[in-house]
Amino acid sequence: MNLLEFQAKGLFARHGIAVPKGATWPDLPDGVEGYVVKAQIPAGGRGKSGGIHFAETAAEASAAAEALDGSTIGEHRVERVYVEQRLDIARELYLAVVIDRDRRCRTIVASPDGGVDVEQVPHDRILKVPVEPLLGIRTFVIDRVVRFLAPPPEAAKTLAATVRALHDMALGEDAELAEINPLAVTAAGTVVAADAKVVLDKRARHRHPEWKDLSAPAEGTEFERAVATAGGVAAEMDPNGDVVAVVSGAGLMMASLDALVDMGASMRCVVDMAGTPFGEAPGLVGVFQAVATLKPRVTFINAYFHTALADNVARSMANAYAKAPLGGRIVLRLVGRNAEEGRALLTPLGFEAHGDLEAALKAVIAAQRQTD
Repeated sequence: MNLLEFQAKGLFARHGIAVPKGATWPDLPDGVEGYVVKAQIPAGGRGKSGGIHFAETAAEASAAAEALDGSTIGEHRVERVYVEQRLDIARELYLAVVIDRDRRCRTIVASPDGGVDVEQVPHDRILKVPVEPLLGIRTFVIDRVVRFLAPPPEAAKTLAATVRALHDMALGEDAELAEINPLAVTAAGTVVAADAKVVLDKRARHRHPEWKDLSAPAEGTEFERAVATAGGVAAEMDPNGDVVAVVSGAGLMMASLDALVDMGASMRCVVDMAGTPFGEAPGLVGVFQAVATLKPRVTFINAYFHTALADNVARSMANAYAKAPLGGRIVLRLVGRNAEEGRALLTPLGFEAHGDLEAALKAVIAAQRQTD
């Protein structure tokens, strides 16, 4: 879950990381001098895209927030605006805790050159310190990070506490990424998270009942969101493509895509139906409804099940097709226990059913050519 800034700062505050006073518009933070008005979208680079404005008075802040609300920045519509205290920043640092999958541990990433152009920072100005999972974050690791960031002496102790708190938050909240850019050192020597980016591992939701009211903003195209709502995963490619591939599993999805493209298929999108054939509504019906809106010339359904009964999957497909008919040609490859019965069930509905992958792929290409 890619959280919005105000959600991430709420987590920071609960874990003892200082954040500016803030409120979601139409509310405004109390007792501040100067405001920063920020569009809440799941993307970076808001400052360069017109998503951040500065205001001196409450009236100016409200006017800026009203202008941002409902606007579009890049591919994202602004559904929320966050207004917070404007800081008197003396230095901007960069601090993050990320999962290093090669080392199989969390790694602290720090730079004394934080801000909007952190991507351009030279490698020798970036420190990466892995944290041993069995030992946890040790004092010498924190000291190394603080020395590298070289804050003013009066800010060193608070910075050290922030490094520890960010690591502990990432660990305790099952965060794949916890990033502060910039981590502001104010003229008064305080250390404050001026911005926040947190990506939570949604697979850990069962460990966090407190997440029940925490939802990630909608991402992806309208079609991708519709498939996600149904319980699947989709990736759009060429809006002018002819073929939609609906498959059982992410690995098979990539293999099917590679094979089809190699054979010359013009791909519109690919869909992993995941567990939708076995779940509750909208389930596979929702997937078929989303695919139907694309009006593909050819739909290729590639379903391979090791343990599930293929005839039960076929019944789920038949039910979905009855409620959401797919236009164009439908080529099916169905493999698994009772697959022959499943293919026989779907053939009368117009599915061109195969058990052999190569034959199914050739049928897709032939169907595409016949519709050109």
